[in-house]
Amino acid sequence: MLLTVLRFNFGSPQGTPRTQGELVRIALEMAQWAESHGITSVSVDEHHATGHGWSCNPIMAAAMFLARTTTLIASVDCALGPLWHPVRLAEDIALVDNMSRGRLHTTVGLGYRTIEYDALGVDFGRRGELMDTLIARLLAVWAGTDPGGPICTGTWSRPHPPLYVGGGVRATARRAARFGLPLSLADHLPDVAAHYRRLCSDSGVKPLVIMPGRVNRGMIFLHEDPERAWAQLGEHILWEAVTYGGWSTEERSLMHLPGVRTLEEVRASGRYRFLTPQELIAEIRDSDDYGPLVMHPLVGGMPADEAWRSVQLLADKVLPAFT
Repeated sequence: MLLTVLRFNFGSPQGTPRTQGELVRIALEMAQWAESHGITSVSVDEHHATGHGWSCNPIMAAAMFLARTTTLIASVDCALGPLWHPVRLAEDIALVDNMSRGRLHTTVGLGYRTIEYDALGVDFGRRGELMDTLIARLLAVWAGTDPGGPICTGTWSRPHPPLYVGGGVRATARRAARFGLPLSLADHLPDVAAHYRRLCSDSGVKPLVIMPGRVNRGMIFLHEDPERAWAQLGEHILWEAVTYGGWSTEERSLMHLPGVRTLEEVRASGRYRFLTPQELIAEIRDSDDYGPLVMHPLVGGMPADEAWRSVQLLADKVLPAFT
């Protein structure tokens, strides 16, 4: 089965409440429609102090999608662990896990923007320590063994809601293995994955690694005329690429393009791609292990009609080729 993901962050150059509200409305309608047309999941993330309406609460965002669907998986990629109160995050995840019957998958990561830590009054230098404390307490709250006594009513998922440790360095692997949790890597990092598996073997933990494939497929936008799409719609992608890339000095994930300035640079990176349905079908068929197909329909405040057209092309033209 082809794993299809719709990514939403609600960010746009305008970043006004009206714009954000409209993007959220469209995203919710799109996800509900997508579920009934064979699309399997949505992905949301967390950023603060952006000024662009970027999603700041991925658990709440995921809950909105899950409340309007019955089979769709909502993946939080990722929650910035040290910026959350452990008990509050445990309760929030438990509530959504119970409501959705286990359809919320949460990755916790450290983050990398000091401005976010400053905005929430958290010491950036203590983020590793805070992450360890967070994970330990999440697991204790869900297990009913927290020193504070019974805190939440329990969880639908057993032994606890799906929780992943996200990142891209050996410290991430050590943390995941130490807590007996799956490792979610931000890029194709086989050395880090192998280190995690060795640590799991040494401690008798069953390893589970979520890792992008060798080939970076980027985020896909379907259009019958990709060249015209780049000319007419590329500004939306360029805005996000420049904004997101400006938050980092190194390639933190499959989506980061540090220092990018021009549409030509974005196109050359392969991180964002316009493809025809026929091109995408051929690409999938030519691959032994395609990995998740990630679409970003409302990228950079993309016009609603174009976003809908892209998702409909996936459902009407691409997915039937693989059923």
